[in-house]
Amino acid sequence: PVRHERYEWSNIWWDCADDQALPRILLIGDSISCGYSAGVTQLLAGRYHVDRLGTSRSINDPILLKETAMMLQEYPYDVVHFNNGLHGFHLDPVQYAAALTSWVQLIREHAPGAKLVWASSTPITRNGDPAELGDGNQTVVARNEAAAAVMEAAGIPTDDLYGAVVGKPELRSDDGYHYNTAGYDLLAKAVVEAVLGLGLGQ
Repeated sequence: PVRHERYEWSNIWWDCADDQALPRILLIGDSISCGYSAGVTQLLAGRYHVDRLGTSRSINDPILLKETAMMLQEYPYDVVHFNNGLHGFHLDPVQYAAALTSWVQLIREHAPGAKLVWASSTPITRNGDPAELGDGNQTVVARNEAAAAVMEAAGIPTDDLYGAVVGKPELRSDDGYHYNTAGYDLLAKAVVEAVLGLGLGQ
């Protein structure tokens, strides 16, 4: 089932849309990806253009699939670095894994030449206390485990963003989900390392 949140949003960004000289990378995720995308763009300047699809849609929402297909039809991408896990908590791990498998198939269908990298979902901490994991973090851990199995079966590497920031309250904001400047800088570096680790030769 699809269950909408009170507010649903999309944040789509094409970088240097009038320039075909450099290859492109697409970042797909939620507000966390919106936070680190500027750092990724800066770190890859001169090598790649970095586009973004940030969205609140749950992984089984047909609108997410339409948005993904639209982005992939607009430009060819060398890499798609993608995540979805902090929304749509009404889905259990089995439903989540099934929807994730379908999403991977759609990405491969529309971007057959792209290398894919999955990003694990980042932790949830207590509102007002970034040193303590929040109750919702159990769902994040279960989803990351389910996603790991999907990606192993699909032959897709995982960028472990969860492991990069868990237990580091100095990187977080107080709202339970988001990061400060240092946190987004660290996440951006992790994303760039994962992308460059694919050995694309750029």
